[in-house]
Amino acid sequence: MASVNLDLASRLDITCRKNDTFKLELTVTDEDGDAIDLSSNYTFEIDVRKRANSSTTVLSFTEGDSNFTKTSSGVLTITKAASSMNVSPGVYVYDLQATNSSETPSNVSTWFAGDFVIIDDVTE
Repeated sequence: MASVNLDLASRLDITCRKNDTFKLELTVTDEDGDAIDLSSNYTFEIDVRKRANSSTTVLSFTEGDSNFTKTSSGVLTITKAASSMNVSPGVYVYDLQATNSSETPSNVSTWFAGDFVIIDDVTE
């Protein structure tokens, strides 16, 4: 029997610290190793939850909150202010969804997914 796997997401586990500024810089390339122009047509969203099927989001990164900076050379910078990182320490899950609006209909795909670990902070 034939099968096909349409899950193209790369596993990327993230560990960060409670109440610290979150900044993650990724360089995104296509299958040929060429940088993807992220400066237009792409929007991104990340939800962090206790479990994948949980209806409660403990942390969210959105375009509307200016959590993403995108360049034509494929650099995606994800940020969150320290004041927004006041989340209970623990192991959560997340995924990063990319929407490419240059296609009709827009192409939505998950680029990265994995564990999102928040370590307790000593200095508050």
